[in-house]
Amino acid sequence: MTGFAQGLLDALLRDTHLITPQLFLMAVATLMLWPGDLFFNRNEKHRWAPITLVVLAITAILVGRVADGEGFSRMFRMDGHTRGFQMLCILSAAGAVALSVRLLNSLKQQTVEYYALILFSLAGMLFLSGASDLISMYFSLELMAICIYILVAYLRDRATSVEAGMKYFLLGAFSSGILVYGISLLYGAAGGTTTNLADLNRALALTPASSNLLVYAGVLMVLIGMAFKVAAVPFHMWSPDAYEGAPTPITAFMATAPKAAALAAFLRVFGTGLHGVSSDWVLPLSYIAGASMILGNVAAVKQESMKRLLAYSSIAHVGYMLLGVLSGDPRAGAQAVWLYMLIYIVMNTGAFAVVIYLQGKGEGERIDDFRGLGKKHPVLAFAMMIFLLSLAGIPPLAGFFGKFYLFKLAIEQGFVTLTVIALLTSAVGAYYYLGVVAQMYFREPDGEAVPMGAASVFIVTVACALVLVGTAFGPWLVDWAAKITWI
Repeated sequence: MTGFAQGLLDALLRDTHLITPQLFLMAVATLMLWPGDLFFNRNEKHRWAPITLVVLAITAILVGRVADGEGFSRMFRMDGHTRGFQMLCILSAAGAVALSVRLLNSLKQQTVEYYALILFSLAGMLFLSGASDLISMYFSLELMAICIYILVAYLRDRATSVEAGMKYFLLGAFSSGILVYGISLLYGAAGGTTTNLADLNRALALTPASSNLLVYAGVLMVLIGMAFKVAAVPFHMWSPDAYEGAPTPITAFMATAPKAAALAAFLRVFGTGLHGVSSDWVLPLSYIAGASMILGNVAAVKQESMKRLLAYSSIAHVGYMLLGVLSGDPRAGAQAVWLYMLIYIVMNTGAFAVVIYLQGKGEGERIDDFRGLGKKHPVLAFAMMIFLLSLAGIPPLAGFFGKFYLFKLAIEQGFVTLTVIALLTSAVGAYYYLGVVAQMYFREPDGEAVPMGAASVFIVTVACALVLVGTAFGPWLVDWAAKITWI
């Protein structure tokens, strides 16, 4: 064995423990495809859902047990920041898998590939959460995105699903090209020496004035490429169609897990790698955040599809979370974004759970279909009301607490105008969320009441827990965020 090969093997053996959860996910997903697919016949494919949940639980344990460190030529870093956002991604994936069973059974679309793709995309998210180099960040993004492109178009017999997947793929490929071109410009501006984020920050601080345009162009392209991944305005065009065309559990997954991973990368790239050239990206990112809040909330007002409403709502929530990225204090920003994302995952997954419960045969759920839900499904309607009011940030629910902590940080860092925009657009958000509540409680139902099942009882229990989390356990959540998220 040559010296280079031996050195590479030694490095792999030395650093592999840092990515044990990712390797476990990819190994299990590969075995699920073959020979695992031979174990269950077509009518037994639903059994892969509980198996996948067990795999996710084991992954969460592995993430908690991995020691802090940096490896693979400093391309991946495991620390509290990485671990915190990895846990968020696993939580979101578990919610999507749990929501998938009922819908896929009704559509007769249960396949092992569906669950394997979720695991592969989750592996990409775990890599992305800990990427400490622009190259590892790019490859992690692509692993995550390619699997989601396929999942969006999973319902191959539906034109809307295939169309959504194609749009997402084409625009995603275009944004990836912009991102990698921006990485190459930053690499050149740093003298062709490094793409490691910490080293890049130091190198860019020493660049001559003649390279300022090169640095600005590179920073702007990286910002555009990453803004697309979180569906921030004006790079959100794919989001409403993809959310509406995808299977609803995948819509819930897309609205949470990829955003958590991408925001982890956002915080790492702009809080560490480009912190020294913040004058080049603070203003453009401020415009993106403000535009996301405004357009996301205003566009949601006129939507008739519940999935499109939640899609535009997610754009607005991304705008709020970008306030944490803009923070001059990377650690405080990461804590605020992590806490907001945790609450958002629970709220959003709960809202989509209600939508899936009501979908029946899997057809798109309209806002009008919530008419009279308070009389037909009083328990389910109450849960949906709690989720929507929490998304709107109504006190004393958990959503209010998340927004308060984030907006307080923004004001402390001097982003008063953006905070005012966030407050005003939150009022617009409350308008369309309350519109759905009005449909449920102030409109007459079209059908007869239907008995509640165990799923409804579980959903309303979680909804009531949100009230407690937003009041009694608020300070505890802040302390928890402070302990596990740091850069």
